[in-house]
Amino acid sequence: MTELPNFDKLKWLAENDPDKLDELQKTLCKEAIDCCPESSKKQLISMLYHLQQQLSRCSNPYHRCYLASSIMYDKFIALNTILNNPQEFRQQKAKILLLPAKKPVD
Repeated sequence: MTELPNFDKLKWLAENDPDKLDELQKTLCKEAIDCCPESSKKQLISMLYHLQQQLSRCSNPYHRCYLASSIMYDKFIALNTILNNPQEFRQQKAKILLLPAKKPVD
């Protein structure tokens, strides 16, 4: 498994070689997901993809940090709710909305 460099090295990469830092991040994420049980991998890959899509819209490193922190906080809140109220979670049902049929255009 790839070793995470120290803070100073990560800071240097961020300032001088952001492409290499991005490559390191992708490598570490892939290795972390590969170490997980098969039952969790699809969900983790989906979560990583969602995070990458959200982070790609950020304009600066502070925005990326805030957004990543916010997404993680939301996931922890959801997990806390599931752990503390499993019955309520299991009773949730999706509401299916029927869309009106399109009327033919004359």
